[in-house]
Amino acid sequence: MSDGIDEVRRVLGTGEPIEPEHQNVTPLRQNPDKLKPKAKSLLSSVIWAGDIEPQLDRPYLVKGWLDRGAVSVVYGPSNVGKSFLVLNIAHHVAKGLSWGGRRVSEGRVLYIGAEGGASLNNRIAALDDPKFFLLPIAITLTGPASQAGPLAEVLQHLAAIGGGNFDLIVIDTLARVMGGLDENNAPDIADLVRNLDLIKRATGAHVMLVHHSGKEVGKGARGHSSLRAAIDTEIELKRDDLGIITAEVTKQRDGPTGYKFNYQLRQVDLGRDQDGDQITTCLVEPVDNAEAGRVVVTEAAQGALSVLDKVLTEKGKVVRGPSYPGSPCVTLEEWRGACLEIGVVSASDNLDTRARMFRKSRDQLTHSGLVLVRDNLVFKVQQ
Repeated sequence: MSDGIDEVRRVLGTGEPIEPEHQNVTPLRQNPDKLKPKAKSLLSSVIWAGDIEPQLDRPYLVKGWLDRGAVSVVYGPSNVGKSFLVLNIAHHVAKGLSWGGRRVSEGRVLYIGAEGGASLNNRIAALDDPKFFLLPIAITLTGPASQAGPLAEVLQHLAAIGGGNFDLIVIDTLARVMGGLDENNAPDIADLVRNLDLIKRATGAHVMLVHHSGKEVGKGARGHSSLRAAIDTEIELKRDDLGIITAEVTKQRDGPTGYKFNYQLRQVDLGRDQDGDQITTCLVEPVDNAEAGRVVVTEAAQGALSVLDKVLTEKGKVVRGPSYPGSPCVTLEEWRGACLEIGVVSASDNLDTRARMFRKSRDQLTHSGLVLVRDNLVFKVQQ
């Protein structure tokens, strides 16, 4: 080692002493009691990899969509119905009601309606006996004036006086809790994420942010891309020409993406104002997939989808893995082989023509969200 250091000194042309990097490291000891406190703390976190068992159960709020202790973003363009959707989710979690055909674990909910106003009150009043807490004011979750600590303290107080810990905290919207900082600036988003983590650690709750699409809707949520990197779940909202809105899981840190929930906004009457005019709001009304995404696919694609149903029935197997949906699947080759029979995707005698039609049908079905292809395995998406 000394020869090496002498060589460095010679090259650098300095006679100043260069200390080895391990100079301040505690020497190897067999007695853990002699370790420094920080080293002892690290040692307590070291585990033997061979002792790890697969984690089969997920601590979910909405199975496949929202996990406890995670952070999510629900985003979409203006007036697509983001607040209506997250209120609907909050309502179902608070009452333990199945949502979108998915299992729900009942939990305590706080809805932070940072934009407030009469419209928010009316949306909540239209719900059937809501069971969640509401904080109808703008708060700050960035910078020196951040209220993340006080918010966590309030939630711990409410938990202590009865009812237990909170499981879901909805923040509507991200823009209203930035405290004047810039959502396009990476350090400001990093500060927001730190404060969200503080709330999450203090409560154990899932934190859901409501956000807007960027100027170019197809390029994701507004603001700096570091937000997407930091969150666990991303849900995108889109509305079609007939008013059907689709919520789709477009990011899931430890699970499959592609889950969809189709709905429309149904107008409901609340009563009349002082001038006798009718006051209305909207409720989320789920739309059956067959009725909803009139995902229009070609006749060839419909044939390929029908054949997939048949192949799944005959050869389908469940392959376990964090990126798989847990439903039966077949290999891409098994599906392709069945589709290449004359008359399925094409009546042509030419094999190349049938193969080309299969590729087009496969791409159309995957882009439409009807089929999931992952690692050369094919799953039919359960809508």
